Amino acid sequence: MNENSIISVLIGLVGVCETNPKTEYTDSLVIKALAFPLIYPNLDKPLTQEIIDEIRAEKNTLSPNCAACTSPCGNTSDYDMTQIDQAEDDIRNAKRQILSELQTLAFSIYNRQNPSSKLESEISFLYKALSFLRSDREKDVFFELLEEVKNQNKKFFNQKGI
Repeated sequence: MNENSIISVLIGLVGVCETNPKTEYTDSLVIKALAFPLIYPNLDKPLTQEIIDEIRAEKNTLSPNCAACTSPCGNTSDYDMTQIDQAEDDIRNAKRQILSELQTLAFSIYNRQNPSSKLESEISFLYKALSFLRSDREKDVFFELLEEVKNQNKKFFNQKGI
């Protein structure tokens, strides 16, 4: 699935951002990449590859040594999306719902003018939630995150003057 490929690389970029300073372009790329399937509903292979290449280029800009590392730590590696598909039903469903809600939030942010200047908490939340998806936790923790994502979306849609 094209969408899975994008999310996989995007989670790797978020991992890079945990230990390296972002560029002025990183936040807008994370928003665009997360919202990509909603921006381009007829996502094809060339378009998917284009955004993946863009994400990888940003990863290499932020942490150029990771790409050539002989002892990768795994923190900046692309996420293996089969881990979601192979998870217990409740966890898989929660993670998929979290991704869907995050994509909706990112799409809304993407459609705002100058999003990073006014939506710092929402953007930080995107990073937090994407990073969290990489982890193995009890299902209750993912249900809590899902509720938090839904609340972020509600809060965002209820804000005035964005």
